[in-house]
Formats: sequence, structure tokens, C-alpha cells
Amino acid sequence: MKIKLPKTLHIRLPLDIFALSCLSAFLIFFPVLSTPAIGRKPLVKAAFISEPPMPVSRNLPAPDLTAISIFITDVDTGVVLYQKNPHQRLKPASLTKIMTALVALDYYDSDSIISVKDGQNAEGSTAKLKNGDKLIASDMLYALLVPSGNDAALTLAENYPGGYQAFIDRMNSKAIEMGLQNTHFANVSGVESPNHYTSAYDIAMIAQSALARPQFAQIVSTQKITLKSLKGYLYPLETTNTLLGEPGIFGVKTGWTPEAGECLVILAEKDNHQVVISLLNSKDRFGEANTLFNWVFQNYTWE
Repeated sequence: MKIKLPKTLHIRLPLDIFALSCLSAFLIFFPVLSTPAIGRKPLVKAAFISEPPMPVSRNLPAPDLTAISIFITDVDTGVVLYQKNPHQRLKPASLTKIMTALVALDYYDSDSIISVKDGQNAEGSTAKLKNGDKLIASDMLYALLVPSGNDAALTLAENYPGGYQAFIDRMNSKAIEMGLQNTHFANVSGVESPNHYTSAYDIAMIAQSALARPQFAQIVSTQKITLKSLKGYLYPLETTNTLLGEPGIFGVKTGWTPEAGECLVILAEKDNHQVVISLLNSKDRFGEANTLFNWVFQNYTWE
């Protein structure tokens, strides 16, 4: 931007006096270009980027587990710590609800009022929501993720613009936006379907995206909570994740159907290092996740 000098400076002066006047005016209007005084601190501090410590393997043998697909990643660096058939398409069961929660978080405000329409008719694991009841969206997410409520999943989808199918369409378009090549959803809760699948890698990426939302991270670390609906109904909820509460375990989600087997995603932390562990189609999800947790922090140091 040009600065217009005051008219008083246009008076004709001898050359040396005129030059001195112009220099003085220049220094007044552009002080940052003058020679800095000795000891003056720079106006803008230099920026330094601190790289997170990298995991270094001790090359301990990985445990032999029943899970068909496993993926473990370091949260800070994205380094893959262990993988077994990470891109194999398998049934996710209720791990589906991680994506259900992401779509709901994208659309609903925390205090949005959500009406239970057909949720009471949902089968499988539920929060026992009553048809006709109303809850705020943040509470509905607790009903979805803590007891793995199929009724809450159905309710969130039914209140979405365009309804149930539009919600599922958004789940799939979001998976595509995330670059996930081995995930497709046919429902919002994880009911078995030929066209409903994910992989250990994909579900770990979905979980990491969800964990970046403080609201989601808070909910999946909750062991017990009692909700009170807008109509005054009480809903006592308890987590399906039996590892939650153990040292270093902070969520995330369980899943099980006869075809999917036992499924689990956990966020584990030790010495300020966080890892996400996902496993699909296990015969002992909690025991094997605990084994992997111990192996990771025995095998890796962060340097």
C-alpha cells in the first residue's frame, strides 16, 4: 500500500536539506526497515518443527494368535508396528458403529434433539431405548458406543436427512473420501450382510479419525453412565469392552457376530506412546489384544 506524504513535504528546499527531510520522513513511516538496535529481538520468532520419536524394534517374535486380520499402528508417527492380513475383507460386526458415530458427529450438533422412532424394534445389543422418547445427540452417541446399541444406530440414521439409506450412503462416501479400498457398509450397526465388510487396516484408520474428535474419545473411554432422556426416562449403560479400565487401555469398540467372530479396536498407551490395535475374527479378542499390547511395548522403544 502506498503512503501519501503530507503536503508540507512538497515545499522546495535546497537539495541536501530536501534529501535529509525525505530520509527522515522515510524512517518515520517505515521504521522496520531502519537498522535495528543492538540486542533488539526479531519481530518474528523462528519456527521449529519437533519430530516425534520413532519406534525402534527389538525384533522380538510376534505372538501367534487366532485373529485372521491384525493391524497395529503408532499414533504419532503412523509407523506400522505389526500387521497380519491387514487388507483382507472381513465382517466388522459392531465395529461398524465407529463409522456410524463419525457420520453422526459430522451432521448433528451435540444438543440436537433426536426422536426414537423404530429403535425399540432393533435386535441384538441395544440400549433399550423407548419408541417416542427424545434424547440429545451427545447422549445418543453414548447409547451407540458404550453398550453398542443397535437401537441408537437405527435412531441416528432415521433422523438423518433422507433417512436410513441416505445415512448408509454417507458412511460409504466417507470411506471413499478416506481412501479406504476394502470397506463397504450395508447397514449402520454391523448386522451380517454379504456386502458389508472392512479390513483391520481400514477400521484402524476409521478409528484414528474418530479418536481425533474429543467427544468420541471421551465416550469410548466411558465404562458406565446413566442417561436421562428429555422425557425423563433413565438409561443405565455399561461398556461392552472388558479391557476398559485396565492400565493403558482407552477404548475403543467391540464387535461380534457368528460370522464375523470376535472383533476389537483398542487405543493403548504406555509412557506417553499411543498405539491403535485392531483385530478381526478372533477367538479371544480381549486376551489377544492384551497379548499384543504387552508385545508392542516390550518389542518397541521410541527414540
